[in-house]
Amino acid sequence: MSAISGWVFDLKTSLSTLPEIHTNECLSSGVSSYSSYPLCNAASCLPGYVCGPYGCARATAKAAITEKIGDERPLLERIRPKSRGTNIFGIARVQSTLIDEYDDTYDNVQRLQPVNPNDLFYECCERRLLPDACLSKCNFNAYTKQALERMFFQRDECPLKAASDIHFCAAQGRDHRDCCHRNGIDATLAGEKCLTFCDQRIDVVVNLDYSYVPCYERFEEMKRCFFNNISAISTRI
Repeated sequence: MSAISGWVFDLKTSLSTLPEIHTNECLSSGVSSYSSYPLCNAASCLPGYVCGPYGCARATAKAAITEKIGDERPLLERIRPKSRGTNIFGIARVQSTLIDEYDDTYDNVQRLQPVNPNDLFYECCERRLLPDACLSKCNFNAYTKQALERMFFQRDECPLKAASDIHFCAAQGRDHRDCCHRNGIDATLAGEKCLTFCDQRIDVVVNLDYSYVPCYERFEEMKRCFFNNISAISTRI
């Protein structure tokens, strides 16, 4: 079960009513590596689409996913985005030596001009080869508790396993715990456990259980932290 699964249960829902397909899967905070969802046959994808981790996805993201770390270009060309549409925090979930070495200096967020957080959110999802059904969730207005509930109960074409990628992109791979604390995300029955969902840095993986369910109550406040922090950071030159 994906990271967000821990929030999508209605507190009144009987565990016996939950879909059995998810009962043997582990809960994660959403920074683990890709898992195969269904196997994708490239021949079954429409023109302009390729196989992604959860099915057919738009081919425009392929180059970004397959880019090699051993690039000979200057450091700033590799870390600093070239256009307004590039995810300001990168798309990798696994820390690379390159980014690790220079992260303190460049913070991996150097930009030429401000961008809309919704654009960054969407492009991150696109670059992660998420299918169209999931791309429709990659907007702060569309990424809601109700959308997650539909995914959990398999009433949406976007698979639940993609929720961790969507949340990672919403947070842009950043640590938003300070903002979350100021906005009372940890003021639930789960306490500081809820801050787990606010820290989406690469290589941060936490196994979740049902004690995290109360965090679901603060989902909108959490999103607001993501949006506001990303808006502020994206204005840096």
